[in-house]
Amino acid sequence: MKWFKGSLVAATIAAGLTLLAWPHPAISVQDGGVHGKVSFGKNAPAAGVVVYIEGVKGRTQRSTATIAQKNKQFTPGLTVVPKGSTVDFPNNDKIFHNVFSVSRTARFDLGLYKSGSSKSVKMRRAGEVDVYCNIHPKMIAKIKVVDSNYYAVTGRDGTFRIDGVPAGTYTIIAWQPHGTQAKSQVTIGQGSKTRRDFSLRKGKKPRHHMRKDGTPYGRYQ
Repeated sequence: MKWFKGSLVAATIAAGLTLLAWPHPAISVQDGGVHGKVSFGKNAPAAGVVVYIEGVKGRTQRSTATIAQKNKQFTPGLTVVPKGSTVDFPNNDKIFHNVFSVSRTARFDLGLYKSGSSKSVKMRRAGEVDVYCNIHPKMIAKIKVVDSNYYAVTGRDGTFRIDGVPAGTYTIIAWQPHGTQAKSQVTIGQGSKTRRDFSLRKGKKPRHHMRKDGTPYGRYQ
């Protein structure tokens, strides 16, 4: 497992993220790991950054995550799932919502649905998914779909840790919803712990987006 339980919970609370929980095989004593810190510039810790490893052989374990609609907001704003996982979108408001995405990774339109109902989407490809409501322009969420189970999310201090990685040389990527990403190669030996730090440039959220048909939102909020 790439996170020990305490670190997983801490990162989830700190960053307001949804991470998946699934059964893992026991970690072999020959497995290694990677840890480090992500910063904005040289010193400012970067919280809520997704760090993941590409190219690890083996079956990706899938599960289900939830992005709820409540108080005209998506909760959480960022969700990380392995490829092939399912994301549920329950409507917990007393009004209708229309969840959609025009992202290449997962393009969908769930249509209008009422309070107390839920719809789901399977994330079949790795990449980024921008999620919106066709009625309420301030409802925005991001899904990061990764191609393996070897990922972590930085805590308040910018640190991360991924355990149980089979020995080998891989690409490791530090990704944030807005702003730059960074990648490098990492070689993980049997039973060894490798350190890798990243420096990113913080970005800004886009101010505007269009409705599902490409037209601007009206005055209704």
